[in-house]
Amino acid sequence: MAQFRLGPIVGVNYNRQTQKSNTYRYENLFQNRLAFNVGVIGDLVITPWLSIQPELLYTFKGGAYQLEQPNLSEEYKANLGYVQLPISLTGKLVVGKAAIFGSVGGYVSKLVFTNHSYTLNDDINETGKLRVGTDYFTDQIKPWDAGARFKFGVELNRGFYLAAFYDVGAYDINPQFTVTRNKTVGVQTGYIFSLSEEDRYDRFENFYEF
Repeated sequence: MAQFRLGPIVGVNYNRQTQKSNTYRYENLFQNRLAFNVGVIGDLVITPWLSIQPELLYTFKGGAYQLEQPNLSEEYKANLGYVQLPISLTGKLVVGKAAIFGSVGGYVSKLVFTNHSYTLNDDINETGKLRVGTDYFTDQIKPWDAGARFKFGVELNRGFYLAAFYDVGAYDINPQFTVTRNKTVGVQTGYIFSLSEEDRYDRFENFYEF
């Protein structure tokens, strides 16, 4: 019988936005932005070595760049808050009182918060929320994001959880002519609770078994 487990997770992540147009790829233009993620993770245990792990997260992403050239000084920063739903297929290898795991899956995100600042030659200053939508002429960012997720980590028998992840955006979040995608790398830690009394007993017993 499949077991379902649930627990809180929290972590930090670096996000970088990549941009390209039909004629130019903006290599190394955007800088990494340090942010956080927090939420819950589920673990639907199919076999001792295979499970499905959905997550529900609130995560910050964003982009930033600074250009300094003769007669041109430009700086841009954006903070983006998403409600994100990743779902991953997870393989586990039990080693002693822990399990090493690797996951592959995808995610979909809904944009719920935006804030940005833009400065040009110290004369033009723009701050506030970004215009969210899909209109080519008036909007600045799309309301959805989606992509692939890769994860690797370790979990102790008692439920302590530590993982590193890499999210690769496959969806263009820019409604205008420049293609923009999110790429995020980060770490998470948490504690996954067993909802089954039998599973809790087995994990507790195995953890202290000598």
